[in-house]
Amino acid sequence: MSKEQESLTRTENKRQKQRSKKSKVDKILNILIAIVSILIVLNVITIFNDKDDDKKEQANEEVEKQSVNKNKDIEDTNSEQSEKNVASAEEIELDESESEDNTDSESDSKVIIQTSNDPGVEEVIINPQWEVTPTKQVGEHVSAYEKGHPDYEEKLATFQQAVQLAENDIIYWSVKNNGSTNSSVAVVSTNDKSQYYRIYIEWMENEGWKPTKVEKLNQAVGIR
Repeated sequence: MSKEQESLTRTENKRQKQRSKKSKVDKILNILIAIVSILIVLNVITIFNDKDDDKKEQANEEVEKQSVNKNKDIEDTNSEQSEKNVASAEEIELDESESEDNTDSESDSKVIIQTSNDPGVEEVIINPQWEVTPTKQVGEHVSAYEKGHPDYEEKLATFQQAVQLAENDIIYWSVKNNGSTNSSVAVVSTNDKSQYYRIYIEWMENEGWKPTKVEKLNQAVGIR
């Protein structure tokens, strides 16, 4: 082999080695590029996944918040309605109680007028508003029928109160015992004798005399 051929051979071998080395470098670079590309793709995917997770978390928090607010609104509404129901019930009970009180009051204060089997009696009157005539007597009660005696004068005042007649417009036809010292009855009329009454009173211990019943008489013949 000539020197020229050896020189060519060496040059060719050198070129082959350079090409081989360059090829290896290219492969390494390609591998590195591929790795970097994969890392970039993975990083992008991770970023998008994180964003999706954040969005999902925010969406879940919003849904949960709305659910809590809705439940709170429902509870507030139920509580308000319950309070209204309680208030309404209390108002109804109060109204019913007031109505009952008014009814009882009206019933207690209403004058009772009844018919009688006695032909001489036009009607029987009982008034729950009749009051006791306060007594000035001290000690044991003594029933008296003498003019000027405190007990007798208190009897007359009680008869007068029962029929609401003025002192100068009442005639006492009779005042007598009605079976006991604690019961008395009188027959009276107006001065013009247009109205006649039989009045019953009872002694209230330590208080005085109180009317219990008034009979409005039909005519003078009913006086007895």
